[in-house]
Amino acid sequence: MSTFATTNLDLMRRLHDLVREHPDFEVLLEPTKYLYCFRYVPNALSERQEEHEIQRKLDHLNEEIVMAIQNSGGSLVTATRICGHTGMRMSIGSDQMSETEVDATFESIARCGRLLSRCNEESTEKEHCHV
Repeated sequence: MSTFATTNLDLMRRLHDLVREHPDFEVLLEPTKYLYCFRYVPNALSERQEEHEIQRKLDHLNEEIVMAIQNSGGSLVTATRICGHTGMRMSIGSDQMSETEVDATFESIARCGRLLSRCNEESTEKEHCHV
Protein backbone atom coordinates (compact mmCIF):
# COMPACT_ATOMS: atom_id res chain seq x y z
CA MET A 1 0.00 0.00 0.00
CA SER A 2 1.35 3.44 -0.86
CA THR A 3 2.21 6.04 1.76
CA PHE A 4 -0.64 8.23 0.45
CA ALA A 5 -3.17 5.39 0.81
CA THR A 6 -1.96 4.61 4.33
CA THR A 7 -2.13 8.27 5.36
CA ASN A 8 -5.58 8.59 3.78
CA LEU A 9 -6.88 5.58 5.71
CA ASP A 10 -5.41 6.98 8.94
CA LEU A 11 -7.16 10.31 8.33
CA MET A 12 -10.43 8.54 7.53
CA ARG A 13 -10.15 6.54 10.77
CA ARG A 14 -9.44 9.79 12.63
CA LEU A 15 -12.60 11.43 11.24
CA HIS A 16 -14.62 8.28 11.98
CA ASP A 17 -13.43 8.36 15.61
CA LEU A 18 -14.27 12.07 15.94
CA VAL A 19 -17.81 11.51 14.66
CA ARG A 20 -18.47 8.38 16.73
CA GLU A 21 -17.17 9.96 19.94
CA HIS A 22 -19.04 13.28 19.65
CA PRO A 23 -22.55 13.25 21.18
CA ASP A 24 -23.98 15.52 18.45
CA PHE A 25 -23.00 13.44 15.40
CA GLU A 26 -23.95 10.14 13.85
CA VAL A 27 -22.35 8.00 11.17
CA LEU A 28 -24.49 7.65 8.04
CA LEU A 29 -22.21 5.18 6.23
CA GLU A 30 -19.05 3.41 7.18
CA PRO A 31 -15.99 5.20 5.77
CA THR A 32 -14.80 4.50 2.26
CA LYS A 33 -11.33 5.13 0.94
CA TYR A 34 -11.95 8.82 0.19
CA LEU A 35 -15.44 9.76 1.42
CA TYR A 36 -17.09 9.83 4.81
CA CYS A 37 -20.80 10.46 5.38
CA PHE A 38 -22.21 11.66 8.67
CA ARG A 39 -24.69 14.11 10.06
CA TYR A 40 -25.15 16.57 12.85
CA VAL A 41 -27.86 15.52 15.31
CA PRO A 42 -27.90 17.63 18.48
CA ASN A 43 -27.89 15.25 21.43
CA ALA A 44 -31.08 16.88 22.74
CA LEU A 45 -32.92 15.74 19.58
CA SER A 46 -31.33 12.33 19.05
CA GLU A 47 -34.13 10.36 20.71
CA ARG A 48 -36.77 12.18 18.65
CA GLN A 49 -34.99 12.20 15.30
CA GLU A 50 -37.47 9.84 13.60
CA GLU A 51 -40.37 12.23 14.22
CA HIS A 52 -41.30 13.90 10.94
CA GLU A 53 -40.94 17.50 12.17
CA ILE A 54 -37.60 16.77 13.88
CA GLN A 55 -36.35 14.96 10.76
CA ARG A 56 -37.21 18.02 8.69
CA LYS A 57 -35.35 20.28 11.14
CA LEU A 58 -32.30 18.02 11.14
CA ASP A 59 -32.23 17.87 7.33
CA HIS A 60 -32.44 21.65 7.15
CA LEU A 61 -29.81 22.09 9.87
CA ASN A 62 -27.34 19.83 8.06
CA GLU A 63 -27.89 21.74 4.81
CA GLU A 64 -27.28 25.02 6.68
CA ILE A 65 -24.05 23.68 8.19
CA VAL A 66 -22.74 22.66 4.77
CA MET A 67 -23.61 26.07 3.30
CA ALA A 68 -21.89 27.86 6.20
CA ILE A 69 -18.74 25.73 5.83
CA GLN A 70 -18.65 26.25 2.07
CA ASN A 71 -19.26 30.00 2.43
CA SER A 72 -16.28 30.19 4.79
CA GLY A 73 -14.05 28.61 2.15
CA GLY A 74 -14.33 24.96 3.13
CA SER A 75 -14.50 22.82 0.03
CA LEU A 76 -14.12 19.41 1.67
CA VAL A 77 -17.75 19.19 2.82
CA THR A 78 -20.84 18.73 0.67
CA ALA A 79 -24.45 17.83 1.39
CA THR A 80 -25.67 14.31 0.70
CA ARG A 81 -28.85 12.32 1.16
CA ILE A 82 -28.57 8.75 2.45
CA CYS A 83 -31.41 6.47 3.53
CA GLY A 84 -33.80 9.41 3.68
CA HIS A 85 -31.48 11.55 5.85
CA THR A 86 -29.70 14.72 4.77
CA GLY A 87 -26.16 14.76 6.02
CA MET A 88 -22.63 15.73 5.13
CA ARG A 89 -20.03 14.10 2.97
CA MET A 90 -16.41 14.92 3.65
CA SER A 91 -13.76 14.18 1.08
CA ILE A 92 -10.32 13.12 2.23
CA GLY A 93 -8.42 12.56 -0.96
CA SER A 94 -5.63 15.07 -1.05
CA ASP A 95 -2.06 14.06 -0.37
CA GLN A 96 -1.71 17.50 1.24
CA MET A 97 -4.32 16.87 3.94
CA SER A 98 -3.19 16.46 7.51
CA GLU A 99 -4.70 15.31 10.78
CA THR A 100 -4.71 18.95 11.88
CA GLU A 101 -6.85 19.90 8.88
CA VAL A 102 -9.28 17.03 9.51
CA ASP A 103 -9.57 18.08 13.18
CA ALA A 104 -10.05 21.75 12.28
CA THR A 105 -12.71 20.99 9.66
CA PHE A 106 -14.59 18.73 12.06
CA GLU A 107 -14.44 21.35 14.82
CA SER A 108 -15.73 24.00 12.37
CA ILE A 109 -18.64 21.73 11.49
CA ALA A 110 -19.39 21.10 15.18
CA ARG A 111 -19.19 24.83 15.98
CA CYS A 112 -21.51 25.70 13.07
CA GLY A 113 -23.93 23.03 14.22
CA ARG A 114 -24.00 24.40 17.77
CA LEU A 115 -24.43 28.00 16.62
CA LEU A 116 -27.10 27.22 14.04
CA SER A 117 -28.99 24.95 16.46
CA ARG A 118 -28.99 27.67 19.08
CA CYS A 119 -30.01 30.30 16.56
CA ASN A 120 -32.84 28.14 15.21
CA GLU A 121 -34.14 27.61 18.75
CA GLU A 122 -33.97 31.29 19.68
CA SER A 123 -35.16 32.94 16.49
CA THR A 124 -36.84 32.09 13.24
CA GLU A 125 -35.26 35.11 11.57
CA LYS A 126 -32.01 33.94 9.95
CA GLU A 127 -30.64 37.45 9.49
CA HIS A 128 -29.86 37.55 13.20
CA CYS A 129 -27.75 34.41 13.12
CA HIS A 130 -24.23 34.64 11.73
CA VAL A 131 -21.85 31.73 11.66
